Amino acid sequence: ASLCSRAAMLSARAAPSLVRAARLCTAATRRVTADALVRHVDVSPVAETSTAFVGRSVDLGWGRVYGGQTMAQALAACQKLVGGDFSVHQLSCHFLRGGDVSADIRFDCEVLSHGRSFSAIAVRASQEGAPILAMTASFQRAERGLEHQDGLGPLARGLPAPEDLPTLADRFAPHLAKVPPRLRQLYSAEANPLDLRPCEFVAPWDESVRAPRQAVWVRAKDPLPPGDEAVHQRLLTYFTDWALLGTALQPHPTAMWRRE
Repeated sequence: ASLCSRAAMLSARAAPSLVRAARLCTAATRRVTADALVRHVDVSPVAETSTAFVGRSVDLGWGRVYGGQTMAQALAACQKLVGGDFSVHQLSCHFLRGGDVSADIRFDCEVLSHGRSFSAIAVRASQEGAPILAMTASFQRAERGLEHQDGLGPLARGLPAPEDLPTLADRFAPHLAKVPPRLRQLYSAEANPLDLRPCEFVAPWDESVRAPRQAVWVRAKDPLPPGDEAVHQRLLTYFTDWALLGTALQPHPTAMWRRE
């Protein structure tokens, strides 16, 4: 999937996520670019080892590290270790603790297997020695073989096109008074380098019961590095944690932002 393409569709399990970017926004009206987000989901090598990397944390207003950030940075660490000839085709994560936004995150990688066609890597994300996330990721070298793709998939069939939908910021604009002050910048158009267009707006304070599904179109507002598949994969991973918990709560008479 490519964020440079028109959009990506995500179901409840792979469901969504939003953004700001690494310590680059000091005012609610300052525009955050896609390039800032690309730098935010990158990691740097730790000098004393070839299998450890460090990522910077940022507070989006939740008071702890956004899970999509940790996943994307963990993937970036794996990508740097496995090399550019391999592309990720599967990953799984376990969140172990909430991340501290005031501390950097260390990513220690272990190569589980590395062959001519496939490679598997485990990565442990930690702060102050305590693990906050564990990931395993599988990579494959580009090869000729059997291929198929089911168009946009069953979720996208019959849904409105992104051009016919308002942005997430437009959806929230009439309701900003209901948004906690520390989160208002997160939902502003200027502070978000992604163009998010939910097919149906489900307010995070809406406690009505509905099916556990959401569909969201997403693309970067600015051009991304051309031909850099690894960056696209990191950004899509970053996005997948947005609204995930809210979608899971939809079959229940509760909401992310409860009245109490």
